[in-house]
Amino acid sequence: MYISRIAEGPAEGGASLANVQVTLAALASGLDARFVEAGGALAQAYQIVETLVKSLEGVTSALDREAAEAAVQDMRAIADRLTRLPAMQARRQAALATISGSGEALRAPMGQFHRTLRFLRICGLNIKVAAAGAAEFSGFADTMFEKIDVAEAQMSSFGHEIDGLSSGISEALAAEKLLAAECTRVIPEVPLRLDRDALALQEHQAGLGELAARIAQVARDIRTKLATALGALQIGDITRQRLEHVVAGLSTLEAAIREGGELEPEELKVIEDHTLALLAAQASDAVEDFRSQARILAQSLRAIGPQATALLALKDAGSAQGAGEGDNVLHVLERSIEEVRSVTGRLQEADELSDRLGTATSSTAESLGRRIAAVQRVKNDVQQMAWNTDLRCRRMGDEGRGLAMIATEIRNFSNHLEMLTNGIAGAFQQLVDAAAEMRAQAEEAGKVDAGRALTASLDCVRDGGKRMDESMSGLDRDAAAVGDILRQTTENVDCDAEIGDALREAVLQLTVAAGEQAPLPESLPVALGTVLGTIHASYTMVSEREIHKRFALTSGEAEAAEAPAPDDDDDDDGLF
Repeated sequence: MYISRIAEGPAEGGASLANVQVTLAALASGLDARFVEAGGALAQAYQIVETLVKSLEGVTSALDREAAEAAVQDMRAIADRLTRLPAMQARRQAALATISGSGEALRAPMGQFHRTLRFLRICGLNIKVAAAGAAEFSGFADTMFEKIDVAEAQMSSFGHEIDGLSSGISEALAAEKLLAAECTRVIPEVPLRLDRDALALQEHQAGLGELAARIAQVARDIRTKLATALGALQIGDITRQRLEHVVAGLSTLEAAIREGGELEPEELKVIEDHTLALLAAQASDAVEDFRSQARILAQSLRAIGPQATALLALKDAGSAQGAGEGDNVLHVLERSIEEVRSVTGRLQEADELSDRLGTATSSTAESLGRRIAAVQRVKNDVQQMAWNTDLRCRRMGDEGRGLAMIATEIRNFSNHLEMLTNGIAGAFQQLVDAAAEMRAQAEEAGKVDAGRALTASLDCVRDGGKRMDESMSGLDRDAAAVGDILRQTTENVDCDAEIGDALREAVLQLTVAAGEQAPLPESLPVALGTVLGTIHASYTMVSEREIHKRFALTSGEAEAAEAPAPDDDDDDDGLF
């Protein structure tokens, strides 16, 4: 009787429990297929958004990097230097004029210096003649000749250095003349515009960065919601497992009744009624939980759709404003840089010449200082020798009168050497000051390589715009793909209208078959405990064990029901 009720007998409403069992198994399999497909689709959408987020974060990083800011600062520094270029040129030309004038001023005293040395050499020869071979006076003359040779060598070398310096000044003055012509053409209009362009570039970069950040934030929100939805899709697997456990429970009950031939009909009825009540409660709870969570999941997925639309709205707004603006910034910047390029080229050439000339002038000034010191030592030695000769001649009386006259001439010529040396030293100081000015100009020029800095500025804005365009190029396609995936997934998980009636009908048939739960008799068949134990061992959810506790036969079994199974899976907790 009871076997036939499960296997073939119609339950109330015209369906057999065997049919209910088949229906639940089919519905569980269908749910699993739907949610597995939905999970794959959402994973694909998540990957699309993840790629977009990384791309946009890369754009933000590129636009905010220090190189972009440095490029703007370099542009403004170049604009400032170009604005000050006329004043800088005046200082540099004054330094060049000083160097040139100092070189020319040195030629006259240097020529007189050479003539004085020649006169001193003649005086030395006269001493040799007047001394008639006297050893001490002849030795004096030879020593003086050696000193004169040293002084002549120093002055000759210095003359060659002055000649080399003068040729460099001519080249530098020619470069300055060309630079001045370029300055007249573009200053002050172009530097002022370049400064404005730098600010426009900075604002454009900031605008692109802000747009990328806003789109990236929306994309991150979508990514977070998709991740939550992917976790929530477990409700499909949870429901499948619970329904499969109910189906397995029906099979366990059927086997127990079929094998319970020695049991009394009343005992079989107790086993059947109590087990069906348990399975009906499990199925009812599983279906209600699924319907509730699936509705929430579908609502969550629908809420993501407007954000995908918001991505496109942000992109369109940014494109309408940013694309034209970016092109305009590039074109204006390119025009300004092209106009400045000729000036910066001349400026670079003048800076390099200034650097070389400043170095050469410094080297010449240092060499002149050493040579002046050497000449001053020669002058001092000759003066000392002249005084010593004069003293010796005075001791000789009338015989030394002719030599004394020559010694006086030597002393006069050495005094003239001192006057010439002082004049050369004055020109030397002018060279030192002019060299310092040229070095200062070269050091200031070295702070910014104008040509490279302007090119870097232009490359920077191009790079930022290119990265932004690349990131935005597939946004329409990606947002549309995400939207399609969301619509399809929502239809899959929001399946209450399609299979909800079948689920409810199957659960209703099971509930009707179970009837109302009657109090258990004091004497329970052992087979009932075996059936309940087998069913309990199949559970993987906390919710299943909680319901089972209501049907446990003893407090000990209730405690066992509370204990999680070894392969326990609590995935049905805390999903939403």
